[in-house]
Amino acid sequence: MADDQTTAETAEQFALRLTTTVSSGFVTLAVAIGVRTGLFVKLGDQNGPRTSAQIAEAAGMKERYVREWLAIMVTARIMEYDREQRTYFLPSHRRDVLKSAQMPEGLRLQAGVATNVADCFKLDGPEGVPYSAYPEFQAWQADIRKQQVETNLVSKFVPMIPGLKERLESGIRVHDAGCGRGIPTLILAQHFRNSTFVGTDLDRDAVQWAATESNRLGLVNTKFQVQDLAKLPADWSDSFDYVLAWDAIHDQADPEVVLREIYRTTKSSGLFSMVDIRGHTELADNLDDPAAPMLYGASLLHCMPVSLYFGGRGLGTMWGQELAVSMLREARFTNIRCLDVPDSPANLHFLCQKP
Repeated sequence: MADDQTTAETAEQFALRLTTTVSSGFVTLAVAIGVRTGLFVKLGDQNGPRTSAQIAEAAGMKERYVREWLAIMVTARIMEYDREQRTYFLPSHRRDVLKSAQMPEGLRLQAGVATNVADCFKLDGPEGVPYSAYPEFQAWQADIRKQQVETNLVSKFVPMIPGLKERLESGIRVHDAGCGRGIPTLILAQHFRNSTFVGTDLDRDAVQWAATESNRLGLVNTKFQVQDLAKLPADWSDSFDYVLAWDAIHDQADPEVVLREIYRTTKSSGLFSMVDIRGHTELADNLDDPAAPMLYGASLLHCMPVSLYFGGRGLGTMWGQELAVSMLREARFTNIRCLDVPDSPANLHFLCQKP
């Protein structure tokens, strides 16, 4: 079938398709610039069409750069353009989508390491790329996490887990494994003051940010520490009533060991929520997913090389729910359920229990 599909497509047709693909990459970077500079915010404030000079003046920016950026937005069919008046307008329904568009900024950040990743392909090249090559990544990831959980972690996500809200209100011990800047912990700790929360991550700067933010919020029920999840403290055995790992397991150098460590440190009858990327282990099962190229791209440019840098397995972003469930079973978790994550269609929630 693959040969038939190839022969049915002419070289000219493929060249056009490739041009469209490359153009989409430039559009994505331009969208990231629009988010980063605040241009989309300014466009959202405007009433009716405006010239490039008016838009630039309102944004306090150079007109020539704004005009070139607007040309990309118009030819990409993101903004409307009036040929006679030479004015630009962003329809309201597109503004709403752009407000929550985080992946363009992710592409901008990850494009900066494309050369590093290309070097890893060579037989005598480096095994992977260190976290230090992604200086802005934790901040971007924290923004995504905040967008995912700020309004629904307490109101929608927690209630999906039977009995968890009541236990958090009474007071339990929670581990946010691979917490990054600790956004879920900071939110939960503010709502459930009787519970105690421990956030761990390998990134020292992210942990320091979380600790500083916790102090700013006046939280006394949180603790953040730098920690390798594959080597949790020996005295943490059977310590936590609930463990949460949000988009963290597939990045680990040794995810099997990490899952066993999480199992060891979870109390009997304790719960583990592993939130990770929605996808399938078999490549062919992802062919109809329009987000698959983006997710495999994020894997190639970040998730896989950072794992391989530490001599890890390099699972990648699209390790898939089938492998995820299998690994949870191997770690001895039971009652594994695959649940949707409220308002986060790119994620799956693997809820399971330690017997």
